[in-house]
Amino acid sequence: MVRADRIPHTMNDGSISTDLYQFFAAYFHQDWDLEADDWQGIVDNYVNDDPTAGPLRTLAQEIDDLRGARGEPDLEQFLVRTVGVYYAPQPLTYKEWLGQVSDRLRERATAIEAGSGD
Repeated sequence: MVRADRIPHTMNDGSISTDLYQFFAAYFHQDWDLEADDWQGIVDNYVNDDPTAGPLRTLAQEIDDLRGARGEPDLEQFLVRTVGVYYAPQPLTYKEWLGQVSDRLRERATAIEAGSGD
């Protein structure tokens, strides 16, 4: 478990959707580690709160778009300072971590579509 100990200026600068901003700000807030042991648990909490495949796939694509639009230093700065993400993915980079997050969202969407929910 890793926490980022930086105080962000939490606001959406308009470069990401409200849904993506809410995903990060509402689930990776400063007390995220009280709600799950790791980022996978946080993503699963999100999925459990809204278990529909379409929005999960859309969110995964938005995460991929964000990864592609920003270099690593800018991505970290944006997530921590602008959005208010309190999760630090070391030893992964933010790009690597976001790739894993989008993969997990897609896996959960596929499971929902298959009717298993897992």
